[in-house]
Amino acid sequence: MRRILEAVKKSAYNFQYNLCLIIEFLSSYYNCVQAFISSTPDFKILTSTEQISLFQRNLLGVLCGCTVCLLNESGVFDTPENELVFSLLYDTEVTLQSKNIVQKLNYDPVVTKLMLVCLAFSSNCYMVNNHGNINQDSLLLGTFRLFGSQNAYVEVCWKYLLEKYGFNHAVKLYSNLIKQLLDTFSVSIDMYNNNILHRIFLDALIQQTETLSIVDKNSTVPLWGKLL
Repeated sequence: MRRILEAVKKSAYNFQYNLCLIIEFLSSYYNCVQAFISSTPDFKILTSTEQISLFQRNLLGVLCGCTVCLLNESGVFDTPENELVFSLLYDTEVTLQSKNIVQKLNYDPVVTKLMLVCLAFSSNCYMVNNHGNINQDSLLLGTFRLFGSQNAYVEVCWKYLLEKYGFNHAVKLYSNLIKQLLDTFSVSIDMYNNNILHRIFLDALIQQTETLSIVDKNSTVPLWGKLL
């Protein structure tokens, strides 16, 4: 991300080049997020159609959460020059809202990764209207199957917070993280509705999930590191 920031700043007057550079980076970043979720044991035991449905439900929500962490780690809002790079794609209001979320985030990489997996197995993270294809959702009548996985990761996340920060501080950190994620989703929805480039990009990602072939059905997949 830092290399992208430097490259864009060096070619500040070439908007088309910068736009292509940013979109190329976002596509690569999307693939990394997808690979991260695909590597979890709970994801691997789903059928191929269930995996696709899960991505269509929640991947963009996870992407939002990961983006907040990326903005935090890369220092996008640390300098006016870096902030200008973000505003190339998004207006001033979105930039200010995003900056406010990042500044309020009490970042702990372990908690963040666990929370993103919890988010991936959510039942209600529709970030984009799937154009009326809701009846093709393979998890439509089996959403409860996700909750076992989600609860397990939530429990691990909470125990980590308790062990590292103690009860009172853990409650504050957890509540703040949920608040920042909800604010992120709200900003993301506005971006999707009001920014045509953002909408085209996300629609292409959603369509891409329909052709995924994620798991080899003939392979033995360990659950929580143990063979069944």
